Amino acid sequence: MELEKELEQFRQEAQRLKAGRRSGSLPFPEALRAFAVRYAEHTVAAGGTVTDAAQKLGVSGPTLYEWRKGRPAGHRRPKPAEKGAALVPVHVSERPARAEGAGV
Repeated sequence: MELEKELEQFRQEAQRLKAGRRSGSLPFPEALRAFAVRYAEHTVAAGGTVTDAAQKLGVSGPTLYEWRKGRPAGHRRPKPAEKGAALVPVHVSERPARAEGAGV
């Protein structure tokens, strides 16, 4: 029963926070993220999924997965570069000056 009461409080606070911000700005407070993680663990232990918990909480599945990993949403690891677009080390040196009158 207490968990359901906390869930409703979380939803209300999450809606309030979302209403006043742009997507991806300012992470949720730690206390809210901690409750969401605890709720997700409870849901999974009861046979549900993290996606089920995210839907009940009113947050996205990827956001809840990131919170469970201990990272605020929006702070994801950079994606690997496209194949062939990787940085390649190069050596840069000055070109020797050509002597006047020398053939090209």
